[in-house]
Amino acid sequence: MHKMKSYLLVMVLIISIFANAITGQADPFATVQEKLDGITVEEKKVLEQFFIIIQEIDVMESEEERIAQEIAEINDDIKTLENEISLQEEEYKAKQNGLEQVLKSYQRMGPVSYIGIILESDSLSSLIRRINILRDLARNTGELLDKVEESKNKLMDNKDKLKYNIQLLEDRQRELDEALEKANTLKVDLEELISSLGEEKEYYRDYLTSMQIAWDEAKTMFSKIAENFSKIVNESNISPEELNLSFSANGIKSVIKEDTINDIISKEADLEEMVIDFQSEKIRIELPKWNLNLSGKFIIDGEHTLIFQAEEGSFYDMKLENGSIEELFKDRQMVLDLLPYLGNNATIKSVKIGEDFMELIIGWSLF
Repeated sequence: MHKMKSYLLVMVLIISIFANAITGQADPFATVQEKLDGITVEEKKVLEQFFIIIQEIDVMESEEERIAQEIAEINDDIKTLENEISLQEEEYKAKQNGLEQVLKSYQRMGPVSYIGIILESDSLSSLIRRINILRDLARNTGELLDKVEESKNKLMDNKDKLKYNIQLLEDRQRELDEALEKANTLKVDLEELISSLGEEKEYYRDYLTSMQIAWDEAKTMFSKIAENFSKIVNESNISPEELNLSFSANGIKSVIKEDTINDIISKEADLEEMVIDFQSEKIRIELPKWNLNLSGKFIIDGEHTLIFQAEEGSFYDMKLENGSIEELFKDRQMVLDLLPYLGNNATIKSVKIGEDFMELIIGWSLF
């Protein structure tokens, strides 16, 4: 019964999406904004509850995809290991058989025969040659023993790896089953909540369909926005005056104004009117076209790079769950590589965000 309800909900959403596409919906963000403009406070609270569930479903479905991909990769590794083990077993048996034949030959000769071989030499050169032959025979036997042992160790290592991968596969399969169960439960919960609204259920379902379309579009486009943001340093010319360089007790200090960054961003057509707002110990990134806002901080990655780490976010003033924020940055991080301005001899030691500015402390080396 639950599965049937989940199926019906998904089908309704899919039909709604296609219906919107057929009727010429070109801008899902404008549609959502138009709908939200006339919504009451109480209605928005209900919609926010539903949107949280939608986000959780999205996260679970992404988790399903991730785990399924891991399972596929582990299965490939298992097949590769099984083929290697099969070849190594054949090689191991062949070397064992070769060693067995050599040892049988030694056994037939007996220990006295070594002395006999040497004493039967009829000249000094014959004696030396026979001694060398015996030495080579002993050395080759030793090498063969080593190779047999090496093959055995490789075989055992790969069998251990195979056992580990099989266990890993079983663990991931359990995780996948749990993710599927949770996603299906959430879908059923969502459908039951909508159904409980009685006559208003179609009203809210329409809102949710529009929100889902807009959110999916935002996730798809955000990766491109993050990529373009990461290019702004290389494609801009910041003057020394704009870097505001000075000496401090900890190194060279650079204070970059919020306006400087926003001026650079405003010249990039692909950044969709992005606005950076430096606040006390926090960075706020606004994307008005999508009604998407994120806040967080820059963390230092390596010697010259800053990465934006989002901590909070909202979409049409509705809170984004942590999993949804992670989804936004799944394919691309927002990166500022300051190497073109700092040079190879400089290292970012610290970054501080204040009202309307970003302060960097830079270490400098002459060598």
